[in-house]
Amino acid sequence: MTSPTKPTLDDRREHERKKYVALAARPAAPGTGYGATNHGAAAFPLVQRLKPRFVVDFGCGRNDFIGALRRIGIDGLGIDFAFPEADVPRAMHKTGLLDDVADVVTSFDALEHLLPEDVDAVLAEMRRVGHPKAHFVFSICTRPSRTTVAGEGLHPTVRPLAWWLERIGRVGTVTAPRAEGRYVVGRFAAKEGCGCA
Repeated sequence: MTSPTKPTLDDRREHERKKYVALAARPAAPGTGYGATNHGAAAFPLVQRLKPRFVVDFGCGRNDFIGALRRIGIDGLGIDFAFPEADVPRAMHKTGLLDDVADVVTSFDALEHLLPEDVDAVLAEMRRVGHPKAHFVFSICTRPSRTTVAGEGLHPTVRPLAWWLERIGRVGTVTAPRAEGRYVVGRFAAKEGCGCA
């Protein structure tokens, strides 16, 4: 008897993506249903104070945060692999964006949805798309998901805040681990060879 083949990382990524596609397709009244909450809404003033010209929001869901920024004249792009409202319908670890495009990189209640193996790659991608020393503003849920699909939760990476701060510290400096009570704020480290001060 042969043992079952262990799923590859790409298989596991696709398995996770299908959960969100299923949630996005569930019928719901406008403004309700999965992804209808703008998790970055409370961070809006915080991001405004950073005076960005261009923001990239990783795991944007229905792209409400970037939409709100555009209404006040701040440009940006939302990245999400499941919601058609995203400007960039791609996985967070390979956005396809050019280097150094963002003044601020945001991610609101999305990093815990990554597979543990993808956390470092996504943080590196965020640093890559941010200009040298770009700011970041994240919210990260540190508990299991209450929402399930076929009995499975949506947070494959449930870790304490200290674990996340250590990971983020590999690509930047956290200046406020609980800004506004829930946001991890800081700046990405300068990239090697960029000639930045």
